[in-house]
Amino acid sequence: MKKSNWRTLLVIFLVLGGVGYLIFSGVSETGVYYRTVSEVLDQLKAKDSGPIRVSGEVVDNTIDYNQTDMLLSFAIRDPKDSSKTIRAVYKGVAPDAFKADIEVVLEGKYDRANNTLHATMLLAKCPSKYVAEDSSL
Repeated sequence: MKKSNWRTLLVIFLVLGGVGYLIFSGVSETGVYYRTVSEVLDQLKAKDSGPIRVSGEVVDNTIDYNQTDMLLSFAIRDPKDSSKTIRAVYKGVAPDAFKADIEVVLEGKYDRANNTLHATMLLAKCPSKYVAEDSSL
């Protein structure tokens, strides 16, 4: 093969390798495993310190929102086992639909020692009043 052919192949492999690396690193950084409250409490090992995404219901009478600091703390429970709860702390504006007994999804780091999830993202699922009723014609 000529020297120019080797250069062309080398450039192609470098470009493909770079694109592959960018795709892999982008997917691995944004990919977060979705868990329930029970799974976090039962299965998450202490060495798991990466971000997690947890779904649960907001426990009534646990909501504390400091509007000055925009610090929201509350507890979430597993809808299937209300005895399993995790304390959550979120810094930011509370979603409009946020209230007790609504299902929320949190993303952040879990502190096993204090049973607290330090959330960087909080999503409140839409209440059932927005779901269309089943109409039989």
